[in-house]
Amino acid sequence: MARRNQHSKEALRELALDAVQRIAERDGPHIVSARKVAHEIGYAPGMLYHLFENIDDLILQANARTVMMLTDTLRQAIQRKKPINAVLAMASQYLALAQQNSRRWQLLFEHAMRNDVPVPSWYQHQTDTLFELVEQQLALLAPEKSSKDVTLAARSIWSAVHGVCLLAVTGKLDVGGPVQAPKIVESLVRHYLLGWTLEK
Repeated sequence: MARRNQHSKEALRELALDAVQRIAERDGPHIVSARKVAHEIGYAPGMLYHLFENIDDLILQANARTVMMLTDTLRQAIQRKKPINAVLAMASQYLALAQQNSRRWQLLFEHAMRNDVPVPSWYQHQTDTLFELVEQQLALLAPEKSSKDVTLAARSIWSAVHGVCLLAVTGKLDVGGPVQAPKIVESLVRHYLLGWTLEK
């Protein structure tokens, strides 16, 4: 491993963020710590605090990469699709990400801020962008709905799909029988949207 004088500050940041994701994928999201990350890249733990505010900032910066990857994937999935098919495609891609990158996905949602500190606004903005993609399609699907109804529907769909993903990546979905997760997600979203669009 090259030493400090061979890396710029930005290069060190990238090394640390790569290490967070690598540790999460290899050893599990609960193993990620400043000490583990520093050891992974061959530096003292104190070095990280010259690059990040704290361990929360380090993990959030790494999670932001996953959010950006998911956002880009969802944008590509909805291109030239009718609204209902776009929402179905986003749900399918969300499940695929959870299954294919399960430990990064778990790090994204299982990390809790220390001392109940609020999530910073820059990170909240990134996650809000994901919901906005869904809300845009719901507004096109049912233009007569209020923005409040659209927001609630987007959160309801995400909560339900997220629940299926959680069961799938933790191996608990089989308890309910042999139905595959993609079919459950499609049925859930399709029937929710059908009922939602018929509501007065």
